Amino acid sequence: MAEMNITSKLVLGFVMLLMGAVFVSVIATNGLVVTEKDGIVNEVITQTAGAPIWDGTKINASYVYTIAEAPTDWKVDDCPITSFSLSNSSGDLYTETTDYVFTASAGTYTIVDTVTTNQSGQTDNSTLVSYTYCSDDYMNLSWGRTIINLIAGFFAIALLLIAVGIFFSIAKDTGII
Repeated sequence: MAEMNITSKLVLGFVMLLMGAVFVSVIATNGLVVTEKDGIVNEVITQTAGAPIWDGTKINASYVYTIAEAPTDWKVDDCPITSFSLSNSSGDLYTETTDYVFTASAGTYTIVDTVTTNQSGQTDNSTLVSYTYCSDDYMNLSWGRTIINLIAGFFAIALLLIAVGIFFSIAKDTGII
């Protein structure tokens, strides 16, 4: 009967460690979803002749562009856009305040009519926008992000302690301790 009890404890310990490893992975992955900002790379804005943004010869510097993930609600103050950059379709980066003016809290920008930004004579009139933004599920409190990132570690420690307890119990049952 004691052998069956030891076998049951071994199976229980193995199953708990296996399930725990899966749960730690899921908990950590879900924690990262709410603690990391998302990024957009090369969002395409096309400038076509006749549109209010480009008349075929020069940039309309008064036209205000809005990015796809412009901040709304709590993100306007708590999580403005970061790592913002503009480039042309060839990959040449524009310089902030010289070639464009960006407002992070609104997610808007205007392109300044400069030699770099004026795309007359080019066959591809695309501007590429890259930036980092907060998703709707983002935890905007730094202490909250810290706690969420610690949960997976504490869960792993709890699993380790349970496994040690089970194997200690097995060692007592077999007379090793």
